[in-house]
Amino acid sequence: MSKKDLHKEEKEVKIEDVDPAEIFGEEEKKETDNSNEYLNLAKQVQADFENYRRRTIEDLKKAKVDGQVSVIEAFLPCLDTFAEAKKSINDENVLKGVEMIENSIIETLKNLGVTKIEALGKVYDPHLHNAIAVMKDESKENDIILAEYQAGYIFNDKVIRYSKVIVNKKED
Repeated sequence: MSKKDLHKEEKEVKIEDVDPAEIFGEEEKKETDNSNEYLNLAKQVQADFENYRRRTIEDLKKAKVDGQVSVIEAFLPCLDTFAEAKKSINDENVLKGVEMIENSIIETLKNLGVTKIEALGKVYDPHLHNAIAVMKDESKENDIILAEYQAGYIFNDKVIRYSKVIVNKKED
């Protein structure tokens, strides 16, 4: 046979067609199976760790926001007190000082992402307002807020305190 004939008789062999046990024997096949098992285990551990890392990051973000909300909620009654105190102050200089402190707190809260819910003269929205009373004013439309008893606030698109309001209801 010539070299040319040898090349003709050789057929293409694919890796999938070869059984490792035929080439390496049974022991090497077991080692290959063990290697694949360890590789799969390593991939599973890596995926579990990635999920753990992601959950931990989310938990830390949630804890940070929860902490911010707690501090903000602690300051809101202070703002209410300033509003009430201003009503009883007669001295202009004292009033200006109290307003400066109040404005400083409001600006700080605004910088943290806290916004006041607009209520007076707006249409009542149960997602933003808590109606504590109903009054009748024929000159106003139905469901218009006539008075705000306590201001409400939003932080990160979430209501942290609903506005307590008095709503107009005409007799139907």
